[in-house]
Amino acid sequence: MVVHGKPVTVPEGIGVSVGPDGRPNGISSLHTHDASGIIHIEAPTAGQRYTLGQVLQEWGVLGGTGCIGPECSSAAGKWNVYVNGKVKTWDVTGVVLGARDQIALVYGEEPAFIQPKYAFPDGL
Repeated sequence: MVVHGKPVTVPEGIGVSVGPDGRPNGISSLHTHDASGIIHIEAPTAGQRYTLGQVLQEWGVLGGTGCIGPECSSAAGKWNVYVNGKVKTWDVTGVVLGARDQIALVYGEEPAFIQPKYAFPDGL
């Protein structure tokens, strides 16, 4: 994610609920384990499709409880999305997540280059 030309870290714990004792007590089908930016999908039904909008809803941004970065709008239309290094023209929330897709969500100033390749850890 990039806001006004600066990278924003996708936080750990998206889609993870925490109990009153501060310990995790539940997990969504879409979640993050750490701040690597990797979104894990553990679908209860084989073949189920998930979208970027669902991740952003879990995170609480773009139509959720807030937005990211200074002076940003929670309106999805103000953002651009790149999938595997190529800009997409459809609504960012409708982007379907695919295995090992590399998605960059950009607000404001476009970066000079969107990294099209990410070295996923073994086993993912």
